[in-house]
Amino acid sequence: MQPGDYEIAAFFGLALVFGVCEHLWPARRIDRWRDLRIDVLSFAFALVVNRACTHVIRSWLGDFTPIYSTAIIGFVQLLPSSVKIVLGVFIVDFIIYWIHRAQHRYSVMWRTHAWHHSIEQMYWFAGFRTSFLHSFIYNIPQVVVPVTLLRLSPAEAGAGYCLALLIQFWEHTNLNVNVGPLSWLIITPAYHRIHHSATVQRGKNLGTTFSVWDRLFGTYVDPRSVPDCFPLGLGEAVPEKKIPRMFLGV
Repeated sequence: MQPGDYEIAAFFGLALVFGVCEHLWPARRIDRWRDLRIDVLSFAFALVVNRACTHVIRSWLGDFTPIYSTAIIGFVQLLPSSVKIVLGVFIVDFIIYWIHRAQHRYSVMWRTHAWHHSIEQMYWFAGFRTSFLHSFIYNIPQVVVPVTLLRLSPAEAGAGYCLALLIQFWEHTNLNVNVGPLSWLIITPAYHRIHHSATVQRGKNLGTTFSVWDRLFGTYVDPRSVPDCFPLGLGEAVPEKKIPRMFLGV
């Protein structure tokens, strides 16, 4: 199986699991039918863009290995598969934290990210609403780290992609859950909902997997300190004529 095959199988399995969990333990009342058309379109677009960007970046990289990293790569190759996968998620998440932070700080970067923040109802499917440039920028570390640095095998890369997909579902799901002390390490749906708020908290809780980055670099907001009744989205309706540009991220 190729990494993409693992991801497809994981998608349908996770869709079933999170769909059931959201029905049993919803965080908010939502109307999935209201945004289903745009969410399906966004998902199809995101899937095509992800595949295209991954292929382009892989083609550009080829077998390139910086001379100064040869010793490091040799050492990493000796690590167990599970360690390499977790290490890859950790490194990629650190890089994406800073990309994400730039998207909220600089207007040119914000344009690549605004479409994702047009989400007004958070549930597992809505998280795939991303622009072309958003997907391309995020795919760079998501390909460079496993391919160039970690040299993951197809099976290892497939497991890593499944884990990344689980994280994508988890952070955007409409689920009321308490993970206890684990919240010091990983983000939760409530944690990420704050980031999607149409308030001044939008530039906070930027981590996409680990909460440690926000705690270290001053962008953390405790979900328990914010009443969970805030609106989500951009704070204004998105005119239909702007949607094509937002899809592109320009």
